[in-house]
Amino acid sequence: MDIRELKYFTQVAKEKNFTVAARNLHISQPALSKTIKNLEHELDIQLFDRSDKEIKLTEMGEFFFIQADGILQAFDSLKGALYDKSKLNKGEIIVGLPPVIGTSIFVNVLTSFREKYPDITLHIVENGAKMVEHNLQKGLIDIGVVISPVNEQQFEYIPIMKDESVLIVHENHWLSELESVTFDDLREEEFLLLDKTFMLHHHIINRCVESGYKPNIAFESSQWDFLVELVAQNQGISILPRPILERVDTPHIRTIPFNFPPLHWDVGFLLNRDQYVTHVMKTFIDHSIKLVRQSTS
Repeated sequence: MDIRELKYFTQVAKEKNFTVAARNLHISQPALSKTIKNLEHELDIQLFDRSDKEIKLTEMGEFFFIQADGILQAFDSLKGALYDKSKLNKGEIIVGLPPVIGTSIFVNVLTSFREKYPDITLHIVENGAKMVEHNLQKGLIDIGVVISPVNEQQFEYIPIMKDESVLIVHENHWLSELESVTFDDLREEEFLLLDKTFMLHHHIINRCVESGYKPNIAFESSQWDFLVELVAQNQGISILPRPILERVDTPHIRTIPFNFPPLHWDVGFLLNRDQYVTHVMKTFIDHSIKLVRQSTS
């Protein structure tokens, strides 16, 4: 018994048809039938019930299929790992990155990574955290970058950095006199928020609801710098990650932290559970974590 025979067997088991399975395997139907017969003879068991028009697995065939399918998956994973190891720092990676995180902490990461690993092609797909999760689940990206919390039953989360989101108001706003604020202080305010594709949007809504009210959202945008400009025009208040605001040189705004509990802004990588992490992916993850932690320490 060898890997080729297991592949032939599982293909027939999945298709329940020798002709279709043979076409998928690019071999003749008689050759496929002979291989399966030889496998049954070697194992001294009947794998298929051929008494009806549609072939079926026998009880022993069902058991053998589960084991064989697992072996083939492990074999493919081993081949992928060996191929990946042989290529070392060559290949490509697709990263889902929310614009807010990209602007605040990943500009230097992406630039230095391209310089250090010129043979790795890096593709960036910019979306809010909710869309990053969707694209990762669908296999459209290799790695996502999001803010926690995340569904850790579905995804693996690797922390990168910890920070907080803060309130920004116009310098003439009554809240600008406070050293810190609570969400209860914002009950009567007009909110200018990142849209629903951003995890921060949902965190803010949840904190307002926990404080006993539904926020009055005057405007939503996917552009954080546009929200800052609106606040500078005294059109409402906004809540944004502190690292972003360190890059802002807009006059007439005041930044105010939240009182206990703070509004955490914890950034991390997101992977599908049981996903094979290639050498290229691991290289990008390690490089990013090292650089971000150096820049924030």
